Amino acid sequence: MSIKPLVIGVTMGDPAGIGPEITTALLAERVHEKEVRAVLIGCAKTVEETARRKGLNVSIRRHEVLKRNELRSGGIDVYDPDVFDGTLVQPGDISKEAGEASMLYNRQGAELAMAEEIDGLVTSPVTKASAKMAGYDYPGQAEYFAELAGGVEFSTIMIWQNFKAALFTTHTPLIDACRAVKKDNLLKKIRYLHQNRFALGLPNLRLAVAALNPHAGEFGTMGREEEDEIEPAISIAQSEGISVDGPFPVNALISPPYNGRDYDLTLALYHDQVVSRMNMNETTTLTFGLPFIRTSVGHGSALDIAGNDVADHGALATTYDHTVNLALSRQNSKIFSQ
Repeated sequence: MSIKPLVIGVTMGDPAGIGPEITTALLAERVHEKEVRAVLIGCAKTVEETARRKGLNVSIRRHEVLKRNELRSGGIDVYDPDVFDGTLVQPGDISKEAGEASMLYNRQGAELAMAEEIDGLVTSPVTKASAKMAGYDYPGQAEYFAELAGGVEFSTIMIWQNFKAALFTTHTPLIDACRAVKKDNLLKKIRYLHQNRFALGLPNLRLAVAALNPHAGEFGTMGREEEDEIEPAISIAQSEGISVDGPFPVNALISPPYNGRDYDLTLALYHDQVVSRMNMNETTTLTFGLPFIRTSVGHGSALDIAGNDVADHGALATTYDHTVNLALSRQNSKIFSQ
């Protein structure tokens, strides 16, 4: 069985933010890669202008139609059906036009991924205010991608270095996140992660569940959620053959030097339980459950420095590398499951 070279799509993000700078800089660094080919999804004119301004001596190849077998190393490939001229957007501005462009690039990336023209999609920062002005009123990009994929259920997974954590709740007030810690809810999430382990590239997934209360409740003296809700959910999952353990006190699971112990994935019960542990400049967010790999960086569109060519593309490079590894794992998992 021959394996096709990987193709990773990278959206430009908000053309009024630092997206054009960091995406152009990243792809300019990767033009000579042979086994992985990158495609920038955005405005070719903006890429050309950004490369010229940054003094990058690199060819820009615009594709109105993208076919993965036609991609070659040696230049920046840009998928641009010429729907939107990003050079008309002013750096640093919040506008309907910038929002429309940002979400257009997301939609084009999702279409390419679902058509299997790319093996993974890295999404650059979008300015929510601009997207909302354009009529896209979603809590985050993940909800939009889930809708594009047919309203699928998804889970947010954070990746920092070798530590991976799934979020039981995401952008939820802490009091509501605690109330959500019920046996049935937890069991549903544990089953979901187990059933989708091949898509994550972890066919032999071993899952650890974090505790909610200090010291995992200390036998019910510091809260009863562990004994009444979390432990019963884990016990049922184990009886179904799912490899899951816990609940572990956070200081013995997530905090250094543990970093998830030797488990493949940690289930964190609320957003800051794990996010506060990570360096967001080195963290990748994976929208797990989509029919394709979609990742995003941990920072925003940085409108205040847009157009000044001072933005660091290191976080995007880390997310790109994570996406390549995820695509390789998924490719190997498909072979493993056949």
